[in-house]
Amino acid sequence: MANTIIQLKWSEVTATPSSLNVAEPAYSNTSGKLFIGLSDNSVVAVGGKYYTDIIDAATSSNTANTLVKRNAQGDFYASNVYAELVGNSSTASKIKVPVTISLNGDANGSVSFDGSQNVTITADLTASGVTPGVYGGTTKIPVFTVDLDGRVTSAANANVATTLSFSGDTQSGTLDLLSDTLNITGGDGITTTANNDSNAIVVDVDNTVIRTSGGQTINGSLAITGDLVITGNSITQDVSTIVTEDSLIKLAANNVADALDIGFFGEYTSSGTKYAAFFRDASDTGKFKLLVDGTEQPSAGNTVNAAAFTVGTLVANIVGGTIGSLAQPIAIVDGGTNNNTFDTGKLIHFDGTKLISLANTNTAGVYANASHVPVITTDSLGRVTGVVNTKIDIDTSQVTSGILPIVRGGSNNNTFTTGSIVFYDGEKMSSFANTGTAGTYSYANSTPAITTDAYGRVSGITPTLIQLDTSQIISGTLPIVRGGTGASSFAVKGVIVSDTSSTTGALSALTSATEGHVLQINSSGVPVFGTLTGGSF
Repeated sequence: MANTIIQLKWSEVTATPSSLNVAEPAYSNTSGKLFIGLSDNSVVAVGGKYYTDIIDAATSSNTANTLVKRNAQGDFYASNVYAELVGNSSTASKIKVPVTISLNGDANGSVSFDGSQNVTITADLTASGVTPGVYGGTTKIPVFTVDLDGRVTSAANANVATTLSFSGDTQSGTLDLLSDTLNITGGDGITTTANNDSNAIVVDVDNTVIRTSGGQTINGSLAITGDLVITGNSITQDVSTIVTEDSLIKLAANNVADALDIGFFGEYTSSGTKYAAFFRDASDTGKFKLLVDGTEQPSAGNTVNAAAFTVGTLVANIVGGTIGSLAQPIAIVDGGTNNNTFDTGKLIHFDGTKLISLANTNTAGVYANASHVPVITTDSLGRVTGVVNTKIDIDTSQVTSGILPIVRGGSNNNTFTTGSIVFYDGEKMSSFANTGTAGTYSYANSTPAITTDAYGRVSGITPTLIQLDTSQIISGTLPIVRGGTGASSFAVKGVIVSDTSSTTGALSALTSATEGHVLQINSSGVPVFGTLTGGSF
């Protein structure tokens, strides 16, 4: 196996394998790490380029995120070293040179410190410039300015108004807020209530007050003894029952030019909002119409778009008058014909739905003669729909005596031997004696040698064994099931295997020109040549 290539399990996309068999190695070119599997199939990194790069980058220089390596003198460089130091710093009782610690800004102070004992800084606040005193009062409000440190940097008093002016529909006045009380009293139909708990004054009206403008809701019955005149454009009545003594309601009082539709409409739900209307159509010579299933509400201009509706059904008894221009014929059940057209000179027929004209059969004429008889066809109504003159012919069953001669298409014979062949002997049809060769011939390994007589009949059969030389097999390929290979040729220097691309299992030659390739079985169980590899993860 010279130059045989053996590869570990590897991956170009996954940084760490999810699991490995015990002691199974794997390498990721993504993370640059070499892994090995433990006994519980978990994975641990044991080396790889990731770690060798860290070692190769080690330096004695002060370089972040690198390993420290001493130089030739045994030294290395660093910005800060964090460690527990042993020596003078561990045992000193004070620092070598005392320092002064000072406070500046809004507080000032300083103290000397050498580390031998605790010290305290006494601080004094810097004056803000605000005059000391009391701010605010009964008629004044204090106004302060506060800086970012929360200190008051200025203070002043602002005067508060102590007088309130008020006015009414007829009079006006002023109120001293420090000593006077504002009283709000009710008038005719108006009451006021002061609530100390909610700091509110409630103004209410009784049922004798009606506003002359704005919306108003009356919770209860409203009795009007005089006439009610409404000059607005719309009245909405959200009630279940309307009772009126007027027996004749007048509509369209403003229909001066006869341009408005007169009637009423309603709304209902049927696969969405629909409308029904019964009205006099001003745009259609004043016809009354009953419409249903409308998809368009009648407009604010008091017109109905009849095209958005379908014609409704009116159930009523019609007495007297004239009926004309019916949209549909009168039905059979109502005493009509359910049809509005008939053909002159034709029979009338009920087809189960309506009365209709029957097409004529066009069979008028004279039929039958000495050599022909009429064949007559009639329909379900008994009408003749077809007549055909048919030539008179005699059936053989009507021949009751004599023997039909050859010249008339007969056999000139009235007896034959059952199961025998019939032939013409020059005078009549006669029976021919059988050859006696009835039977089954030819076998899987033999072929029949056949002898025939002057009439072409088989007079003798002899089975002969089939024997073939291989040179006589000139087409096809012997399949596996017959002990063959199922193939007609093989590649030179190939390994013979069952053909994986065929359902017949025929043999084929598997070849490779790459040195070091070995025969393997892939994940589908198919033999292939290839380099040994651990696969990918």
